[in-house]
Amino acid sequence: MIGIIGGYGEVGHHACLTLQQYGIGPLKIGGRNPEKGKAKQSDLLPGAIWEKVDVEDDESLAGFIAGCDLILNCAAPSHRYSRRIAKICLQHHVNMVDAGIDNNYESDPLDTGDHTIVFAAGATPGFSGLFPIWLGRQFHKVHSLLSYYGTSGQISTAGAEDYLEGALHPNHAPRAAWRNGIVPNVLPRKSGITLPFFPGEITLFPLFDDETHLVAQRLELDNGEWYAAVEGEKSIAALDSASFEYKTNPKAMIEKLCFAVEMDTLGRSPYFIIMVQLTGESEGEEKVKTAVYEIGQIIPFCGKIAAIIVKAVLEGKVKPGLHHTASIEDVGYVMDHLEKTDSTHSIQIIDHSIEELSFEEEGTL
Repeated sequence: MIGIIGGYGEVGHHACLTLQQYGIGPLKIGGRNPEKGKAKQSDLLPGAIWEKVDVEDDESLAGFIAGCDLILNCAAPSHRYSRRIAKICLQHHVNMVDAGIDNNYESDPLDTGDHTIVFAAGATPGFSGLFPIWLGRQFHKVHSLLSYYGTSGQISTAGAEDYLEGALHPNHAPRAAWRNGIVPNVLPRKSGITLPFFPGEITLFPLFDDETHLVAQRLELDNGEWYAAVEGEKSIAALDSASFEYKTNPKAMIEKLCFAVEMDTLGRSPYFIIMVQLTGESEGEEKVKTAVYEIGQIIPFCGKIAAIIVKAVLEGKVKPGLHHTASIEDVGYVMDHLEKTDSTHSIQIIDHSIEELSFEEEGTL
């Protein structure tokens, strides 16, 4: 029995569809109002069991989790629920995959014993860490990394809360780069930037968190820089005020960010883009490769990633222990299954730097 908490939310629903596609089940889908979810989705998930679960109530969670072989948590905001649900899963000897992340999973790790907990089974964090590691397999030794990711589309209040909690978490070094170690306060914000594959002008915010730290360590980088690409004046203005306003009035700041994103994305097609440039040694030569992954709708993509990680755990592809998706050893397994289950993406690997690709767009390469 696979239990999906938040299984009739948008991410959870797409995870359920992918699990069903894999023939994984039976599925027990939980939420506060299962009859509502069943009425809307039972035709698409005819074999599912629908059961009430209240993520604010430990006893309700325990009743739902008991008897399951694995729990997929898609309830958000994850900073409120992920650790609590993981602890109850471990009490009942049940493995767990979480589409979100416990921001303290590394600084205050859970003792999983012989069980498996995987956090960040989504687009970012998650796939954004897995993708450069997958590209790194084309090198004998990677020396440097340059990464940009951006997304455009509506954001839920829970999604905005999780974003702000992650971006402002005290464990994350501000404006940091990797220089054989974490070096804070060295990368500036960059405004009015154009990048290949990204539509329009963007502002680049330096990004360094547990995931980027993990990628730097796994690839044994000498140098690494990560940026979040943000478009839209209102979104940028909202983020500029977030560090102060979120502390003083979190609810108002969440609403402000959701409204800003809504205004900035009106009339625009949604997208999720990650572009990674690696420089290193391959076949005895110094080489550079740029990989670009593009997809339109990020929410179905998150659901598919979560389902693939569930499949990996069930098939023993993930060792017992506490994991971030970017720490999964068998990166090829995840990428291969994503290729099979998602026909809406575009992936390119190019033997040029991002700077050279920018010149090519301008017609000067």
